[in-house]
Amino acid sequence: MFETLRSNKPQRNLAVLAAATLIAVIAAAIAVVTDEGSVRATFVPHPLFEGLDERLDQVDRIVYTVSRGMNGVSKIELARNGEGRWVTPARGGYPVSDALVKKTLLGVGGMEAYEPRTANPEWHRNLGLLKPEDIGSAVRVEFFKGDERVAGLLVGKVPERAVDVKGEGLIYVRRDGEDETFLARGRLPLYKTVNDWLDPAFIDISREKLARVTLWAGTETPVVLSRAPGEENFSIENPPEGRASRGAPVLNKTATAILDSGFDDVAPAATLDFPEDTPKVIFETFDGLRLHMRMAGEGGALWAKFDAEADPALGPEGGDIAPAEERAREFNERLAGWTYKLPQELGNQLTQTMDLLTREAGPADAMMSPMPERAQP
Repeated sequence: MFETLRSNKPQRNLAVLAAATLIAVIAAAIAVVTDEGSVRATFVPHPLFEGLDERLDQVDRIVYTVSRGMNGVSKIELARNGEGRWVTPARGGYPVSDALVKKTLLGVGGMEAYEPRTANPEWHRNLGLLKPEDIGSAVRVEFFKGDERVAGLLVGKVPERAVDVKGEGLIYVRRDGEDETFLARGRLPLYKTVNDWLDPAFIDISREKLARVTLWAGTETPVVLSRAPGEENFSIENPPEGRASRGAPVLNKTATAILDSGFDDVAPAATLDFPEDTPKVIFETFDGLRLHMRMAGEGGALWAKFDAEADPALGPEGGDIAPAEERAREFNERLAGWTYKLPQELGNQLTQTMDLLTREAGPADAMMSPMPERAQP
């Protein structure tokens, strides 16, 4: 073989070139490995925003910007009002979840650059870090103190390795306005609609305290569902002659529907008119609370307004009405200034009529009816 190479000059040149190429490739690989090892050895994880964790109490506005594709972008603004409560101007100043705001503040304030990634803008899309204004999937999170922007962060994809060795969350990020990207350590909420941020508190009456629910209150055909203290099931107080209940499961579901529900949207109370003849529901508790609910429709949706009061006649004789008065005050402060869009299922339950909750009575129903008490002599 070597004799052939010595005698064949073209083959000898080709072999020399191949050997030189192999040596160059090996040298380049060694250089890359050495360079990567050097980077890993010299890069020290650090906060993305130095000192931000000490300024979080100064932040009074948070803005999320998300892409809507060809429809541009949408912004979610969360602001601290004069009373120190976080609200959203998009819903007339309705409170947002304090827990979510806290997670956002701490999430960005404590976000740590864990490993460097590319600084080439052409690779931003691959990491989910293309700006929302460029129809990118990145979510921009900004903190403000007055007109001063304290921090701006673009948040991208969650990598396949979603947690580090300590179990902490990992995500691709870059500081807004910079090309350098990082695999960051930390977590924060990335909800993309205003409604996801709203304070979820609604009708928090405990199931055990609910005594009576009156559907279609104030009309000629109300439906009164009630139970005695200690009883699990509701029954119809005023069934029409010849009609029987469709059963405790049906009545219980209707009576307690609002206790298991949230709301779909909210607006200031003045946004929608509620005529006097709109459907009404009244909720009463064993300890003296009465909650009024009026409903009105607009655009195929059902909206509701609430007001509460305490009534000693609802509670046990001689009982303390003060807790009910406090609960009524809390409900009015939280609910009275707003109108709530109800989930369709809740609206369906609270607008059921007597015909829907009863059926034609049969012989078996007569046998199950309690015998009238004998008059005392």
